Amino acid sequence: MSLITPLYDSLWNEYLAWSALVALFTFGWLYHHSFFYRSKDGENPNVDNLEVGVFPAENDNLKLELAWTIVPFILIVYLTYISWHPLDNIWSATNDEDGSFGNECVVGESSDLFFNDSSGLYEATCYHTFEITAKQWVWSFDCGTLEAELCESGFTEADGRAVPHLSLQAGNAYLAYMTSEDVTHAPWFVSLGVKEDVLPGQTTTVWILAEDVEDFLLLCTEYCGDDHAYMMAGVSIHA
Repeated sequence: MSLITPLYDSLWNEYLAWSALVALFTFGWLYHHSFFYRSKDGENPNVDNLEVGVFPAENDNLKLELAWTIVPFILIVYLTYISWHPLDNIWSATNDEDGSFGNECVVGESSDLFFNDSSGLYEATCYHTFEITAKQWVWSFDCGTLEAELCESGFTEADGRAVPHLSLQAGNAYLAYMTSEDVTHAPWFVSLGVKEDVLPGQTTTVWILAEDVEDFLLLCTEYCGDDHAYMMAGVSIHA
């Protein structure tokens, strides 16, 4: 697993921790009150003389209501804030001093992709580009002027039939320029954990950070017609 995996793993673990804490508090409160305030045999269970559809004003607690509203709101804002962190790496700008991947590589230059533990982001000295074109129901790849070692397209076998194949080199950052010839598609690089819509008549981009040597599938995750489920390609990242 590569690309955003360390970022999302950390985010996922924090979400789990907060979910467990909130669940423990909420269900602990629920079970405590369910048993502690149970009426005993022979007692009138409606000790407060509550009426259906009528809220007793004397039971109103403004401090509790404010706490129950403000505390979850602060938690939601915090979780939203930390959720932006992985997106900075996915949508990092090009030709930008603050960009994580520098400018486009010149011929023969390597990206030198690495994971910065201090910033929690992937970084590279430069990046390579290639094109992805989608149409019902096939992917096509254009490596442009990149050397075959860096980017090569062809065909491979998957699910018992020939499908397009893309070969990339580990240790390099790629920016894929994508478009569609007909309807909306969404390439999902399964092992890399990224996907982005591809729109007819428009060009969208996605960062492909080839870190580990592995083979996996590229699938379409936007319903695009009868053979949507069979719209796939093979992707190989080699040393």
